[in-house]
Amino acid sequence: MTIDRFVEDRRARWAKLGQLVARARGRVERLSADDVLELGRLYRATTSDLAIARRDFQRDVATERLNDLVAAAHALVYSEAPTSGRRLRRFVVSELPATVRSQLPWSGAAFAIFAGFAIATFLIGLAFPDAAQNALPEESRQQLAQRQLWTDIPEGLRLVAGPLIIVNNVRVAVVLFAGGLTAGVLTVYGLVANGAMLGTLFAVVHGYGLAGGLLTFIAGHGALELSATFLSGGAGLRLGWAILRPGDRSRRDSLRLAGAQAVRVLMLVIPVLGVAGIIESFLSPSGAPVIVKAAVGVASGLLLWTYILLAGRRSVRRDDAVASAATT
Repeated sequence: MTIDRFVEDRRARWAKLGQLVARARGRVERLSADDVLELGRLYRATTSDLAIARRDFQRDVATERLNDLVAAAHALVYSEAPTSGRRLRRFVVSELPATVRSQLPWSGAAFAIFAGFAIATFLIGLAFPDAAQNALPEESRQQLAQRQLWTDIPEGLRLVAGPLIIVNNVRVAVVLFAGGLTAGVLTVYGLVANGAMLGTLFAVVHGYGLAGGLLTFIAGHGALELSATFLSGGAGLRLGWAILRPGDRSRRDSLRLAGAQAVRVLMLVIPVLGVAGIIESFLSPSGAPVIVKAAVGVASGLLLWTYILLAGRRSVRRDDAVASAATT
C-alpha cells in the first residue's frame, strides 16, 4: 500500500478524532456521552493506524502528524486529576522524555547552528586576534591583559551569584524558545549570537594561554548548560516551523500543538539550568581538582541524556505492541 492510499482510506476518521479533541479543549467532560464513546473508538483505531504507519512509512511527514494526533487524543482519553500522583509519575517518567525525544531533530538543528558559528568565529578569532579582542567588553580585556580570567567568584558571594546565574540562563533559554513565535528568526539569531560569542571568547583566551583555565571552569556545568541551550533552541525552531509550514492543519492548530510540545521541553530545561547554575556558582569557581569538575560534568551530562534517550521507552514499546496486535 502506498502512503497516499493509506492516508486517503483513513483521513475521515482522523479528521473526526481531531474535531473531538479540539472540541474537548483538554477536558473530556465537555463532550457528550455519545462523543466520549466515539472518542474511544476512534482513538483505538487511530492508534492502530499509527502502528502501521511507524512500521511502513516511518519517515513520512504523515506519520509525524498522525503521532501528534494520537498524542493529543491520548492526553484526553487518559486524563486524570492534575494532582494525581500516578499522573505526575507517568508524566515525568514517560511523557516528558518522549516529548523531548520527538523534538531531537530540532535540537540537532539548534546544535548545528550554534556549533557552526562557534567554530567559525574561533578560527576567525585566531586569524584576526585584534578584531576578536574588540568584541569583548573592556573589563574582560583588561583582566586578560593581566593574564586573569573573570570566572572567579569570591566564596562569600556565591550564595548571591547562584540565583543570578540561574535567572540569566533561564532568560536566555526562554528567549530562544519564545523566539520561535517570530517564525524562528529570533531563535536563530540567539543561537548564532551565543555560538559566535563562545567561539570568539575561546579564540581570545587561547591567545593569552588561558584556554585551559576557561575549560576547567566550564567542565563542571558546561554539559548541562549547553544541552539546555540546544533543547530550548530546538523548541523555538519547532515553533517557527509550525508557523512557516503548518501542513494540513490551520496555522493556529499547528502552532498550538507545537507550542504544547515545546513547553514540555522547557519544563525540563528550567530544572536542568537550575542544577547547572548551582554547579557554576559553587563548584566551577572553587579550587576543586580538575578531575572532580570533569567527573561532575560528565556524570551530570550522562544522567540527563540517559533520561532523555531511555526513560519511558518500555511503555512506548508496550503501547506499540498492543496497537500492532490490534491490527492483526
